[in-house]
Amino acid sequence: MKNVLDKILAYSNIKSAHSSLSNMERLCAIHNNPQNAFPTIHVAGTNGKGSVCTKIASALQAEGYKTGLYTSPHITTFRERTQINGKMISEEELASLFTEVEATYFELATLLAFLHFRKNRVDIAVIETGLGGRLDPTNVITPLISIITSIGYDHMDILGSSIVEIAREKAGIIKQNRPVVLGRDVPYLNLKEKADELNCPLYQGTLKHVDFDKENQETARLALSVLSPHFPTSESSVRIGLKAMPPCRFERHSCEKEVVLDVAHNAHGFQRLVQRLKHTYPNYDYRFVVGFSKGKDILECAGLIQDAASGVHLVSGPHHRLAQVEELQTAFINPHIEESISDGIQHALQFFNPKPEVIVIAGSFFIMDEAKRKLERLID
Repeated sequence: MKNVLDKILAYSNIKSAHSSLSNMERLCAIHNNPQNAFPTIHVAGTNGKGSVCTKIASALQAEGYKTGLYTSPHITTFRERTQINGKMISEEELASLFTEVEATYFELATLLAFLHFRKNRVDIAVIETGLGGRLDPTNVITPLISIITSIGYDHMDILGSSIVEIAREKAGIIKQNRPVVLGRDVPYLNLKEKADELNCPLYQGTLKHVDFDKENQETARLALSVLSPHFPTSESSVRIGLKAMPPCRFERHSCEKEVVLDVAHNAHGFQRLVQRLKHTYPNYDYRFVVGFSKGKDILECAGLIQDAASGVHLVSGPHHRLAQVEELQTAFINPHIEESISDGIQHALQFFNPKPEVIVIAGSFFIMDEAKRKLERLID
């Protein structure tokens, strides 16, 4: 089975986006349009979309609906991306679905999820966009509701350099006559024009909280309420769902020091992360272990990190999308340059500070697998 996973992961070296949806539409048509075999919820956003997807899927599952969940990227295994009722797709099922096709990595991953959900006759599936919305391969679906969790600056080389341009790309998931739910950090007027054009009811959360998960909870609760005519959920199921969290979202561990893993990877994410650190650990210093994917706005993120940090340890790893530390160090003042993610965590934990200190591991999804394995070894 490892050969199948290796073949799938080999696609990650192929360009990850097309300039249109035509290839994804062709792939789906070849396979008799699996995306049309079940109702869907579509979720886009700069930050928070994975958490909102997980909460909605967990609530629907708690209510007894057979619920598919498609998210990206994964932390440890490709199989995390495609789940039914919290169970990852098996290696055997991947092998049975996988075929050699002319597709990008994300197109292939999305097609496999659609095929898996159809084969297993899910009642409903919650689908997270990969990047943007308008041209994202997931945008071949016609969802019951569309959700946009937040809009901020990220992937500007693809989505545009202004909030208006980025909002326009995210708004591409809005479909005719289908309700739209917005998180608090979405510019309402930018989306209202599109919603009005397509005759879509528009709803927006208003909660502002230093704990960004509380805002994600409100977005998920609002979406479940809007969805209720089609898939009603009891208050007890909603409460269960709102507690659900994907990994590495302000995930806390106690080791030699307090440790927080968070997949903050853009300026908006780091602003919210620093706010929550100060709220949760008001009398602590914060030592960061950070690695970044290529193409990120390192300078702005570095400024936010250094304003809050007692020290910064720069790391990289074998994933081809990670920037090397040499590319990062000019953005930081006197950073610690580490040979590996594991070394960075070890040195940060051992660094003497007379004040209590939290080790914050952040910057990219692609450092989290090794970080989690290192912490497991230290805790065990």
